[in-house]
Amino acid sequence: MTPGSAAKATRPRLIQALLDPTVYPHPVNAVELVETHISWVFLAGERVYKVKKPVDLGFLDFTTLGRRRRFCEEEVRLNRRLAADTYLGVVELRRGPSGIRLGGPGRTVEVAVEMRRLPADRMLDRLVADGRAQPGLMRDLAGVVARFHAEAETGGSIDEMGGADVLRRNWDENFDQTANVAADVWPPDERRRLRAYADGFLARADAALAARVRDHRIRDCHGDLQAQHVCCVDPVQIFDCIEFNPRFRFGDTAGEIAFLAMDLERLGAPALATEFINGYLDETGDYEAVRLLDFYRAYRAFVRAKVMAFQIAERPGLVSEARALFALAGRFARPRAGGRLILITGVMGSGKSTVARRVAAALGAVVIRTDVVRKRLGGIGLHERAPAAFGEGLYTADMSRRTYEEALRLAAALARDGWPIVLDGSFSHAAERETAREAARALGVSHATLWCDAPDHVIAGRLARRSGDVSDGRVELLAEHRAGYEAPEGEPGVLEVSTADDGVDVERILRGLERLPSAPGG
Repeated sequence: MTPGSAAKATRPRLIQALLDPTVYPHPVNAVELVETHISWVFLAGERVYKVKKPVDLGFLDFTTLGRRRRFCEEEVRLNRRLAADTYLGVVELRRGPSGIRLGGPGRTVEVAVEMRRLPADRMLDRLVADGRAQPGLMRDLAGVVARFHAEAETGGSIDEMGGADVLRRNWDENFDQTANVAADVWPPDERRRLRAYADGFLARADAALAARVRDHRIRDCHGDLQAQHVCCVDPVQIFDCIEFNPRFRFGDTAGEIAFLAMDLERLGAPALATEFINGYLDETGDYEAVRLLDFYRAYRAFVRAKVMAFQIAERPGLVSEARALFALAGRFARPRAGGRLILITGVMGSGKSTVARRVAAALGAVVIRTDVVRKRLGGIGLHERAPAAFGEGLYTADMSRRTYEEALRLAAALARDGWPIVLDGSFSHAAERETAREAARALGVSHATLWCDAPDHVIAGRLARRSGDVSDGRVELLAEHRAGYEAPEGEPGVLEVSTADDGVDVERILRGLERLPSAPGG
């Protein structure tokens, strides 16, 4: 008997019956079965049906039909938050005179979640593998996740999942469960280093984690935000959230974005991970999350490695994947080498934000945009226009001073923790740029200034075409802005970047940065 026929022989008769296209109440040419450790998933024409296995794995219990029905209903309810167009409902599988059918007369023998079938070639992991995932898609996705988090439930038992004690138990549980992982999959010295990192972080994180609870950053999240669970259609559908155990779904929003960022790095797309993180920070202003990203990325990689390791006995081909994930967890746990402060300066429309995003993506840096900080200080929505004459409204001298002070405060806090920071703003005055350099010197981190410029007719064209951007820059303000702009010629650590065309030569910029003085404050 071949392995395939042996597997078929051990399947329940109900599952065998669901491979018959005539069982379904809509046209189906052939049925494809995908089996996981907790479900049977049937791809049947334009629909997908998920049947839960009658298993008790400790962290979930699907052993009775009543439980399976309840968790199917929960799966639909919870997933409709992010994939309302995909989750259609719960259907009864009934045994009638002509056998198993979906719906119709007869005794209910099972239930299934019914979904619309999503296009496989639009799954984010497939787009990444094919080189088709673009930075703009990551920023759009960040907006979707940010809005979801803003609306997700918080408080009560959800908040309890954000404390240091709960996180410590989670880490301890994972270390206990991986105690017997073979040394060639996870070397003992790597295990000890990860354990020391987790223990050390949690020993000093009580205050920071308590602040996350006070700030309502602990939410009823998705819980399993991997690239394979994101379908990049319009609107984006994020599916397959965790319904069977709220402990795995309740958590810090920082941990949720860390999950997808980790997964993108696992897929070999760290620049896309950085685009996603920076898009989320723009939308939420949650820069405190940055200080938790390495911790949560290490944890998420560790959990994924554990899951892979559990399956090695049956699927030896997973050894390399488990080994890589354990190594990735260890990489996130390493101390950061040292912060860096890169200033972006130039008149409105000179391509500063494009340069900032591209350079940050290459360096794994956090972008802090003064346009974003300004609107948040002014209590104005990120995508809400705030038109005013030059130097008025949100753009008075006092508001600009407050904006740059706050942006620099945020940058200094993160650079102190070892993060590279790109400060994206006009920085029109020499005094503003000198203040940033002084901050870098005080922190002992290196700094550089990227001066973006292009001919006025090019800039005017960009401003005329601009739509949907955070910036309020307009063509009619350009001349006045140019007249008051103090060019950084002769200042230390300045690299001029021509943005006359829309392409950004990131490699050239990075080479230029390498040639600048690298000593702290140099």
